Amino acid sequence: MPEFYPWHQSHWNSLMASQIAKRMPHAILLMGPEGMGKRSFASNLIQALSCEYPQKGGHGCGSCAGCRLQLAGSHPDNLTLFPREGKQTISVNQIRQLHSHLALKARQSLFKTVIIYPAEEMTLSAANSLLKILEEPPGRTVLLLITSASLRLPITIRSRCQQLFFTISKSQEVKMWLQQRLPPSMNLDAVTLLRLSGGGPLRALEYVEQNFLFYRKEFINNLFSLTQGKLDLFEMVRSCLKDNLGEPLYWISTLVEDTIRLRSGVSKRFLVNHDVANSLQLLARRASFEMLFALLKKASCNREIWKGQININPQLLLEEILIQWLICFSKVNHEHT
Repeated sequence: MPEFYPWHQSHWNSLMASQIAKRMPHAILLMGPEGMGKRSFASNLIQALSCEYPQKGGHGCGSCAGCRLQLAGSHPDNLTLFPREGKQTISVNQIRQLHSHLALKARQSLFKTVIIYPAEEMTLSAANSLLKILEEPPGRTVLLLITSASLRLPITIRSRCQQLFFTISKSQEVKMWLQQRLPPSMNLDAVTLLRLSGGGPLRALEYVEQNFLFYRKEFINNLFSLTQGKLDLFEMVRSCLKDNLGEPLYWISTLVEDTIRLRSGVSKRFLVNHDVANSLQLLARRASFEMLFALLKKASCNREIWKGQININPQLLLEEILIQWLICFSKVNHEHT
């Protein structure tokens, strides 16, 4: 059974109330940072809609034919769309497959269900084709779009879905849930860990389990050494290429965002990287807003390219962003301007 997390409860209660009132939305957009368990939520909801004997709270029983088919990933009334192997996007042909799926009557359940993730990876043609379904949805159909980058979806898509945003910023229950799963010897509280990892509790746990906190500290120290001329750029590139570039590119983005905050006069207590606030304060004095936003755009763009994993050269990707970092912050560069 997909795990059900405490921060899912309020959205779950709302949808179950809609189900009882026979007003289940035909399209639901699940939004929020990575590591919120949005796919688990979608799987639980589809299982609930397929279950022959729903349990208290609307959850699937896990043992009826509908539940077993869903758990096996072979339910005839459910379709899941995601980028095919070797592809970065969800194509218009896949959405056409969705049209065919919805044209048939449900065989096992009351609802025809669809999961699309990551929804922001639909091509423009695919999004336009999906829009036709959203404008005239077939009866007893539930489409679940999952995204961690909702602003990349056309507003015409977003506006035709019921939007559920998963956040834990005010949830003490979530912070307790995470704190209970941290090693007792770890000298870090749940709030700080959530901030460093981007806000998702599951991603925060991944940071602990995969030792990302150590790699982050090492990477940032090297980045500052590079800025001070104490480390060779190509030496740093060779070191970083041993690991997944996704996190270093994310760390650069958060460092630049924090530098922009400091350049704008924002208090250090609102920074993501509070532990290196003093070093960032020094960097903030060296760069203009124009340079900082150009660097942030480059870091974000390179991270998206890395996530796509299509025809990329990781060495060039990292060299590009580090060179731009040096142009923006290097003391040597600024002394000669």
